[in-house]
Amino acid sequence: MRILVEKNFEHEGETYEPGETVDLPEEVAERAIEKGAAKKVEDIEDEIEITPGGEVEPSEEEGFPEEVSMPAEEGRSEEDESDVWEELESELEEPSRSPAWRPEEVGDQLLGEVTRTGRGPNGRLLEVRTPEGEKYVLWEKVALKDLFDRVQAGDKIGVRFLGEEESSSGRSYYNYRTALKKGDRN
Repeated sequence: MRILVEKNFEHEGETYEPGETVDLPEEVAERAIEKGAAKKVEDIEDEIEITPGGEVEPSEEEGFPEEVSMPAEEGRSEEDESDVWEELESELEEPSRSPAWRPEEVGDQLLGEVTRTGRGPNGRLLEVRTPEGEKYVLWEKVALKDLFDRVQAGDKIGVRFLGEEESSSGRSYYNYRTALKKGDRN
């Protein structure tokens, strides 16, 4: 079972620290959840809802998101003004919840434009619109920290799943290759 560690705990000589997302046998994961040391990742992702206004619905634990960015609208002409209202109206028609991107096989990739950034109870997130118009939420993982540190709404990104790897300390983690093209912000 995939869990998010909330408090330090040990299992079979391994120490798990807050913020880590790990796969553990169901029995071990359930025990950690019962003791308040972890939460089931699926449950946490279900607590977050992306609203068309670019905000992340707060959970009882987190409060308002610490970061939200939207692309600048500098340089819009008055002709574009009517387009802005049409864009906003179409956003209101969109479903308010985007599914989390979960690669299943090595080589799965997510390509698209970052439409929103934010923070939820299990870390930072990006909402990404693919060239086909689908939207996905990409949650930050350790291997994606550099990308999350540099990306802003309006940027185009590529993320490829490289599979599960083992760190020098013996912990397993999911690895990714990323690409970033900064958006035009004159």
